[in-house]
Amino acid sequence: MEKVEILSPAKLNFHLHVGDTRPDGFHEILSLFQAVDLYDRMEIFFNENSGSCVIEGDFPCAPEDNLIYKAVTLFRGHTGFTEGVTFQVDKKIPFEAGLGGGSSNAASALKILMKLTGRKVSREQLLEMAAELGSDVPFFFYGGAAAVSGRGEVVESLDPVSGFIMVLAKPESLGISTAQAYREVDLWRKVNQEKQSYVEKEDMIDQYLHGSPAEWTFYNTFFETFKKQYKPLEFISNLLYDSGAVFTGLSGSGSAVFGIFLTEDKAESAKTRLSEYFPFVERIISINSIPTANVI
Repeated sequence: MEKVEILSPAKLNFHLHVGDTRPDGFHEILSLFQAVDLYDRMEIFFNENSGSCVIEGDFPCAPEDNLIYKAVTLFRGHTGFTEGVTFQVDKKIPFEAGLGGGSSNAASALKILMKLTGRKVSREQLLEMAAELGSDVPFFFYGGAAAVSGRGEVVESLDPVSGFIMVLAKPESLGISTAQAYREVDLWRKVNQEKQSYVEKEDMIDQYLHGSPAEWTFYNTFFETFKKQYKPLEFISNLLYDSGAVFTGLSGSGSAVFGIFLTEDKAESAKTRLSEYFPFVERIISINSIPTANVI
């Protein structure tokens, strides 16, 4: 039986500014996305039940709520294919961590559906489907790094900077849903009425391409909102800095926190130290491209 496989990568937000609410109900954002070498492995093959979509993997939601399932539904609508498909997913990217695992899976599902079925879909159609599936999904049709704006659908691909050495940690009992995160940002702003400093898009790109992480002025609006309320986030950040990180940040709306290191030794030492406190700790590096689908 022919199968198609793909590695579905996580992403980090080196910078994430959450702006005002738009007329469509979404928030305006400005962010710098970086793909990293933390992957879910996805396989797809035809099954005998026409019209079905079977998803095998460790997911905390009903199949019909899974972005993979929604991607299949959209793909059927655009191409008219009716064969049943089965997805087998080896999940490594944690849920509610701000790492884009669900969005990456959705983009990967569209890619391997094209490879398996042979149906042709234009890049424009793919990006339209991606934006409909979620704000972070379009990024995974670009390169390893991008400046992202709008509600997430405006993606400007950048030449990825190689060699970021990082350690990533997530508190075991803390997961933050994206919808919850935006509600808390809105509430925090009403209560605090603080005006955050702002990094212009051109400055953000220039700092990424030419600056040292030790000198970045990047921030994450969600982290500013959450760090007093969710103590483990600030604890991880402090541990990373104490272990030699030159920059730390919350990815997306959290709850994963990463640190960037200048040497392998310091990163390895930090991983060992954080592993004493948290069950999910990973050494990761930046990647220059998003993996493609392969027949196996």
